[in-house]
Amino acid sequence: MLDITELKNGAINKLEIDESLEFSEEILKNTEIKRLENIKAKGELTRIENSTYHITLNITRNMVLLCARSLEEVDYKLNIFIDKNIGEEETVEEKQVILQNSLDIFGIVWENIVLEVPLRVIKENADFLESGDGWSLIDDKKKTNNSPFSDLLDMLDMEGKE
Repeated sequence: MLDITELKNGAINKLEIDESLEFSEEILKNTEIKRLENIKAKGELTRIENSTYHITLNITRNMVLLCARSLEEVDYKLNIFIDKNIGEEETVEEKQVILQNSLDIFGIVWENIVLEVPLRVIKENADFLESGDGWSLIDDKKKTNNSPFSDLLDMLDMEGKE
């Protein structure tokens, strides 16, 4: 929570933000994110009107995700820039962002991190899993025509040659 009393009273024009944020396992549990490592939020908050503020934040550090091929952990660099106006009535995840004389940037940062999560990541030099519990990958060399669809495959092959 940031104290915005001086900004609200006009004693200062802008409030510098330099925060380190920690995210618990409970917050990460329903996401693709395995870990967030010491998230850094730097920026500033300025007052535009009575109940409207302008925030600029740069969020940096690492997010740990799972590789889509090997299920190994992958470091994913975060570099998110936020530039938006917020009002005293604004809520994030049903939680008020500005409460009397304080600003909760945690929700704003979390919302933007979740939006940054890619659909999938592939670790450099990751090998495909070729088998698992009750399944295995079949390539063209191993493929046999003992399937009930083998006649259909033959028909499709013939159709392409005509």
